[in-house]
Amino acid sequence: MNEKYSDEFKLKVVQDYYGSPLGVRLIALKYNLPSKNYINNWEKDLIKKSLLPEGSTKPNKTVGRAPEHVVRHDDRSEREKQYEDEIRELKARVKYLESLESLKPFLKKKLKMQEIRYEAIMELESQFSITLLTKVAGVTRSGYHKYKKREKKSSVIEELVLDIYRKSGKRMGYRSIKDVLKIKYNLVVNHKKVLSIMQKLGIQSIVRKKRNFKHKNKGIKENILNRDFQSDVPYKKFVTDITYVPTRREMVYICTIIDLYNREPVVWNISTKQDKSLSIDAIKALSKKCDLRESLIHSDQGVHYTNNDYTALLETLSVTQSMSRKGNCWDNACAESFFGHFKCESLYLRKKNSIQNLQDVIEMTEEYMDYYVNERPQKKLGNLPPSLYKKRYSSV
Repeated sequence: MNEKYSDEFKLKVVQDYYGSPLGVRLIALKYNLPSKNYINNWEKDLIKKSLLPEGSTKPNKTVGRAPEHVVRHDDRSEREKQYEDEIRELKARVKYLESLESLKPFLKKKLKMQEIRYEAIMELESQFSITLLTKVAGVTRSGYHKYKKREKKSSVIEELVLDIYRKSGKRMGYRSIKDVLKIKYNLVVNHKKVLSIMQKLGIQSIVRKKRNFKHKNKGIKENILNRDFQSDVPYKKFVTDITYVPTRREMVYICTIIDLYNREPVVWNISTKQDKSLSIDAIKALSKKCDLRESLIHSDQGVHYTNNDYTALLETLSVTQSMSRKGNCWDNACAESFFGHFKCESLYLRKKNSIQNLQDVIEMTEEYMDYYVNERPQKKLGNLPPSLYKKRYSSV
C-alpha cells in the first residue's frame, strides 16, 4: 500500500512525528494519510533499511493535549519541572472548580456528586489532559470513560424516544415506547429509564382524563355496634352479611341474619341474583318472625345495605342501623366467622361439581342450618347448640 510514497517522503513524515509534539493520528491527518498505520509501517520499514539517522528514537508521548507531555530533549532541571507541574495542576484545579459551580444549576437534581465531577471533566477535556483532570477531581480514568460511554448511549436513546413519541402523534407512553425500542431497534431499556427520559424532555402521552367514581356517604351509618357482640336479650342485636356459592350453572348468593344472643342464624335468603331484594327480603322475613322495634342490625357498607329501599324499610320497622368501618371485616367478625364454618363444614366437604344448581344450594344450606342451630355445640354458649342455649336461658 506504500509503493506510491517515496522513501524520502516516508523519512520526512517519520522524522516529523519524532520531532513534533503531535500524536501519530494528527501527523497522519497533517500529511493527508488515510490511516495512522501508514506511519507505523513506514517506521518499521525505514528501520529495516537503516535509513533512519543514528540516535533517532521514538518519543514517549503520553495521553493528553499539552505539548509539555512529549518527552524529548528536555534540558529543564527537576525543580523547574516540579514547578511547572504544580502550576499546571493549580490551573486545572481552578478551572475544574469554576466548571463545577457553572454546571450545578443546569444539572438534574438527582445527579450524584460523582457524575457531576465527570460532567466538569468533560467540559475541560480540550484544555487539560484526562489524567490530570481525574486526579484533580479525585476520580478514576476508567470510571470517567465508562460514564462518557454511557452518556453517549443515553443521548442516542433520548433521540430515539423523542422520535418514536413524535411519530406516534404524541399517543405513546413510556411503556409503549419501551416495547418499540425492543422490537424495532433491539434495545432493551428499563421502563423507568424511558419514563425518566420523557420527564427530562418534558413529554407525556395524551391520555383520557381519569374519572374518580367516589363512593358517596349517603346511606352509610355509624359503627354503633363497635364489636360488642354480646346480647342479654334475644332479637335485639343482629349481624348480617352475604356470601356466594358457585355451582356448575350459575352463582348463588346467600344472605343470613344472625341473632347475637345465641349466635343463631335466624333467617336466610337464597337467590341467583345479587340485587337489593336479597337483603330486603331477609329483613321482611325477620320482621314476620319477631318484633324488631328498638333492635340493632349491623352490616358492612355494601350496596345491599346502603340502598334507599333497605334503609327506608329499617326506619319503618324502627330498627337502628349500624355499619362496619370501610375495609374492616373485623367489625362484622361474627357474620364472617359463621360463613367460614358454613363453607368448611358443608360446602368444602362435598365432591367437586356435585352442586349443580340453585336447588342443590338450598338443600345444602337447609341441612347445615338445622345442624348448626340444633346440634353443633359452641364454646361461647357453654358448649351448647344455639337452640338449646336459648331454650335454657331465655325468659322470652
